[in-house]
Amino acid sequence: MVIDEEVAVASVSWLRARRLNTQFLTGHTQSPLDVVRRLAAVQAQNVPAARWAVGVRSPRARLGDVEDLFASGAVLRSWTMRGTLHLVAAEDLGWMLSLTSARQRAAVDREARQRGISPHDFDRASAVIVDQVAEHGPTTRAEALSALKRAGVDTSSERGYRYIRDTALRGLVAWGPYRGAQPELVLVPHAPPLQREEALGRYLTRYAAGHGPITVRDFAWWSGLTLSDARRAREVAAGALTTVRVGDDEFLVAPSELDATPARPRGLKAIAAWDEYVLGYGDRSAALPAEHAWRVSPTGNGVFLPAIVSAGRVVGTWRHSIRRSVATVEAEPFSTLTESERHGLETEAARLARFLGVEPGGVVIP
Repeated sequence: MVIDEEVAVASVSWLRARRLNTQFLTGHTQSPLDVVRRLAAVQAQNVPAARWAVGVRSPRARLGDVEDLFASGAVLRSWTMRGTLHLVAAEDLGWMLSLTSARQRAAVDREARQRGISPHDFDRASAVIVDQVAEHGPTTRAEALSALKRAGVDTSSERGYRYIRDTALRGLVAWGPYRGAQPELVLVPHAPPLQREEALGRYLTRYAAGHGPITVRDFAWWSGLTLSDARRAREVAAGALTTVRVGDDEFLVAPSELDATPARPRGLKAIAAWDEYVLGYGDRSAALPAEHAWRVSPTGNGVFLPAIVSAGRVVGTWRHSIRRSVATVEAEPFSTLTESERHGLETEAARLARFLGVEPGGVVIP
């Protein structure tokens, strides 16, 4: 499909509008589980941020509803790609890791050799961790480390953490429910394996459904796959996606997204740190102007601050504090907010407070 001249001129606006819709940032009323399934994987190195990433897309949800996803086993947290923890639906973890774990484990192996850890050490530690969870049920990190020590496995110099991560990358365990403030390892449910080509096609179509319109390069970056694998995924999924050309670039989008009447982006959202709307693309320029990128990622080492998104464009950052059960949002806009934007931010601050189960304390703009 070729975009007509009018849309091509407003291509950035078109991308923002479609991405807001596919990412459930336009007022949908879906459940937290629907959100995780839609996005395929939700960045979750920072758990509170991941909870709000789900909550902001599920307006009726509360914090307990998101935590219930872990308690029920419907959602797991694991190193799905790029060496980073993500939330994924339990039924998706196995086939995702079948594509992404090899490259991640290769990186781990290089690091391990430098620390004197052998493949046999990883095999032995993995068996101990799996036995511990199988025999005793959900297991905290401290309990897993204790089991390794009892088995005579050296856990010093962060070896224990590496053994847990490696066992997760093998698709055997993942982080599940919480015991107090501590996450627990659980066994990953067995699922019939997919052929590699089928898994590649599914990975791309799921990414496009939850992030589209996207490019093949976006997919390669997000998934952690090679560009060759990303291109092969496009070939496999050719019948399930529509190609939209805007200028010299080709974007892939689920056909259902093109059935809706094209609309300009609108509304304001206070999205989470490391949110998929900003982080989920190799090229973030449609949402995040280059001149403001440093303000969202000030350290340049992979940290992304919570962002204020107005009409699909990042216009500032925010943070919140809770004192005496009152949540106050402090905003740092890149420029003066309009009256409509200020009202939208007040609404988002109230939603955040309701999600967290505290009283709203309004918005402060220094």
